[in-house]
Amino acid sequence: MGNSAQLGEVEDRVLRLMASDSQTKFSFQGMKRALKVHQERLSRGLSRLHSQGYIWKDNDGYLITPKGKRAVGHLGSGSKRIVVGTSYIPPGTESQFIESQLKGRWFGGMRWLGVSSEGDSSNLKWVSEDGDIQVGLNIGHDLLEVGLESFPPNEEARAREMASRLFVKIINAIYGRNQNQEN
Repeated sequence: MGNSAQLGEVEDRVLRLMASDSQTKFSFQGMKRALKVHQERLSRGLSRLHSQGYIWKDNDGYLITPKGKRAVGHLGSGSKRIVVGTSYIPPGTESQFIESQLKGRWFGGMRWLGVSSEGDSSNLKWVSEDGDIQVGLNIGHDLLEVGLESFPPNEEARAREMASRLFVKIINAIYGRNQNQEN
């Protein structure tokens, strides 16, 4: 990885994950699951990346810096995003409200990974408990879209099923906001 040759394996993997969506603020637990790394190793790696200016941290999570992006270079994504479900946002519902209802939540076998915002749109991400499947929710203007961000080879059927279940849970969370819903 060019400029980051002095970094260890965990730091390399963290930077590659973060560079895959450089606008996302990743949660610690989400990275731990996605990378399948022990929390102490991840904590040390994140501290080292932060101290060297490769990542930035705030209360919402970790974000790759321009220096981190340069260290990684341009990565080609091996998988194309697959849309699983699309829905219009209910009239009178602000996208910020939807984000606040979903941010940090776990749904079934999907654990919170992180969030990114750009202009009027947001992208929320979840990762499966085994760390193999990533699902994203794009919220923009009057539409939301759930899609598969990544999954292992030969696991598309399982990934689609998990993303579909997450889509249903998200719709229930949005439309059932005035009711007591069990998730």
